[in-house]
Amino acid sequence: MQSMQQNGFIWHEETVEECLRVLETQKEGLSSPKALSRIQDFGKNELPREKVAPWWRVLVQQFIGPMVMVLVVAALLSAILQEWVDTSVIVAAILLNTTIGFFQEYKANKSLEQLRSLVQPKAMVRRDGKDKEIDAQLLVPGDLLVLQTGDQVTADARIIELSNLEINEAALTGESMPIKKKFVALSVGTVLAERVNMVYAGTNVVAGHALAVIVATGLNTEIGKIAQLVKEAKETKTPLQVQLQRLAKWLSIFIVIAICLLFLLGIMTNRGWFEMIELSIALAVAAIPEGLLLSVTVVLAIGMQRILKRKSLVRRLIAAETLGSVSVICSDKTGTITEGEMRVVRIATFEQEKDFTKANTPFSSTEEKIIDICLLCNDAAVSQRDGENREFRGSSTERALLMAGYQAGKDVLVLKKENLRLAEIPFDSAHKFMATIHSWNGKGALLMKGAPEKVLASCSQIEQNGETRVIDLITKEQLEKTAESLTEEGLRLIAIAYKPIKQKNEIASADLQELFFLGFVCLRDPLRKEAKEQIEIAKKAGVRTVIITGDHPKTAQAIGREAGIVTSAEQVVVGLDLDAWSDKELQERVPFITIYARVEPRHKIRIVNAWKARGEVVAMTGDGVNDAPALKAADIGVALGSGTEVAKQSSDLVLLNNDLGTITAAIEQGRVIFDNIRKIVIYLLTSSFTEIILIGGAILFGYPTPLLAVHILWINIVQDSFPSMALTLDPGDPDILSQPPRPRSEPVLNKESLTIIFFVGLISDMVLFFLFLWYLATTQDVALARTVMFIAVGLNALLYVFAIRSLHRSIFRMNPFSNPWLIGGVVFGFGFMFFALFVPFMKEAFALEPLRLFDWGILLIMGVLKVGAIEVVKCWFNRKSRLIHITKTLGVS
Repeated sequence: MQSMQQNGFIWHEETVEECLRVLETQKEGLSSPKALSRIQDFGKNELPREKVAPWWRVLVQQFIGPMVMVLVVAALLSAILQEWVDTSVIVAAILLNTTIGFFQEYKANKSLEQLRSLVQPKAMVRRDGKDKEIDAQLLVPGDLLVLQTGDQVTADARIIELSNLEINEAALTGESMPIKKKFVALSVGTVLAERVNMVYAGTNVVAGHALAVIVATGLNTEIGKIAQLVKEAKETKTPLQVQLQRLAKWLSIFIVIAICLLFLLGIMTNRGWFEMIELSIALAVAAIPEGLLLSVTVVLAIGMQRILKRKSLVRRLIAAETLGSVSVICSDKTGTITEGEMRVVRIATFEQEKDFTKANTPFSSTEEKIIDICLLCNDAAVSQRDGENREFRGSSTERALLMAGYQAGKDVLVLKKENLRLAEIPFDSAHKFMATIHSWNGKGALLMKGAPEKVLASCSQIEQNGETRVIDLITKEQLEKTAESLTEEGLRLIAIAYKPIKQKNEIASADLQELFFLGFVCLRDPLRKEAKEQIEIAKKAGVRTVIITGDHPKTAQAIGREAGIVTSAEQVVVGLDLDAWSDKELQERVPFITIYARVEPRHKIRIVNAWKARGEVVAMTGDGVNDAPALKAADIGVALGSGTEVAKQSSDLVLLNNDLGTITAAIEQGRVIFDNIRKIVIYLLTSSFTEIILIGGAILFGYPTPLLAVHILWINIVQDSFPSMALTLDPGDPDILSQPPRPRSEPVLNKESLTIIFFVGLISDMVLFFLFLWYLATTQDVALARTVMFIAVGLNALLYVFAIRSLHRSIFRMNPFSNPWLIGGVVFGFGFMFFALFVPFMKEAFALEPLRLFDWGILLIMGVLKVGAIEVVKCWFNRKSRLIHITKTLGVS
């Protein structure tokens, strides 16, 4: 078999029997031992992907960065000139920066790889005569692949059974329209796009169902043959990463130009060549924010891990960045706001209603027929049938109907065997019904279930306990009132009808007329216990929740009222209303609409786009194949963990527990991610110009340099390592969900950030320079003045990090111990500074002088003033932000 696959056996040209013979399999599927042995023969069903760099390569890469190479050259020059103190400090800076960079990058890579490993597609196969779900990478040639609407095809396979199967093969052939598959043998030379008896890995089932025998896996699939084109790409940078990379690039260019000018100015003012080379290298290392992009990647990776702990899987880095800006959640009702497990609670015929929840209640003949039709006109299946431990697979509604059949004591397998299905029209969200033809008690019958308005439109008579009557206007009005009354209770209705018909293998349009109406099956999907509370939490966070559902408007309104989303009928519209509105009209109306009922996939995209046109950031939930376009259109596509593979592949976020509160938790972490990135950027850039201003001012005005090269490098170790690394782990403000969402267009460096960086940063740097001049003038002691500058610059960086840690709360309202990593980082930083100041050989090597109590007082005042200035800026902008938010809220209300 393996040789035939390798020699190009033409599967689509052979009969099914020949394919099964060559693959040494049968319609009951492979046995588990044989499948296991074939994994060893053929390998796992996966395509080659870019491997995560091993630890040693990550470590080596730390030593080949441009800044490290500059430091290495500086260390060599210092060693040649026997400047051993400078050499030791530079080597220490190299080792510390590379070690921290290694651990940060390695941890980020491992975190992202762990997240990727969770995004593994599943597949339903038939093995040992039973259907079971397995990881798609465990599929082997000869396995029988069970395909349903919404599944992703995970291997190349030859169809052996099918019903109205349609496949979207755009990923493989570029054809945007679904391909109708057929059970035929094809002629020699049929091109890939026309092989209607085959399904291929990477494509999606958009309608119908099928059974297919796998003929190729992994690199032997059609998509595997072009593996270099579909090979999983390296994670692309997010817009924020690109923005910061560009910022770092231009900032680096500016700093390099400034340092070159300082170097030339120093040489022109008769300063030593080696002194200026050392100072220039030290300034470049201290001022250029080379670790900025890596810190952002670490924040994103850690944030994604935290979101995973809250039962959400972020599939793309860009989603982690965007989550914090979400202002509208467009949620499907089923599975997120409700439990997502429908239950049959009532059967309503024309004459009576039966409470299905009461056990041991006999059924009338009409009710028995309704239950039988619910089981036969149904694509749900039982995957396991040992005692009471049954596993039901299929749509939520069809699973509920199937479970109701077992609850009613029906032997579903016997019923289906005695009433074989001959033809079908699968359920589709556009036409909202399903119809099948069966051999029925030795004759034929067309069975139909679906939305009440669709089924009633096809019925001309009512059957009640063997008697029939014509549906006249009065009867129709009575049925419609019954349906409306049941729907207002929050029940979902499935109308049931049938008619005797000749046994045949195709359903014509005419067959869907003149049916006998039997009754309504009433289902309820209960509201999740935590849904109302989570919607209120989202509301307080400035995030609005909107329900978009295919259900009846009355059903949706009842659930919306129970969840606290809707208060009046005016907030509820249906798909037909949307059809009557232009895009501009819809854009104007969306703020006043809370529930959209009876919508189709095209409506969902319009709703998402209308909100986006108003400047909102939209998260859209979905689980079906028809939700995929809207999930892609939304800023954040959210797929339910129980949803189809197509929905998951189209999404940015996968809810592992289908809980609406999980979205709110993910939004919270998204805000923390962005805040942490902003804090790191401010922290690194605020001090980027300090040493340049001090050294540049001294050279320009002919004074001794306030800092030596060894001082600058040591401060860089203290500042750019421990505190900045600790900020990547900050848990964020506890009240972050009480703040309004960040506008989509707001950059990471907003007005508040720029004010702190340039106004507070540059003013404080100028004050430091004048303090240096004051010390020179009053003490005539250059070493003492440099000691004060050395401690002042290091002390400032270790103090103002606490003010920057929260841009929304005062430093006096923060718990300093909520980030123990920062406490530890600052303690280490002080330790490094005091080590240089108080240890005799370090003190001598750094040319430092003892400080008086007066000097320490000056240093403390400088640190407090900088923290105070940052607090004043924060207070001003927070007050302004609150006033704007209150004004907008009053304007909306």
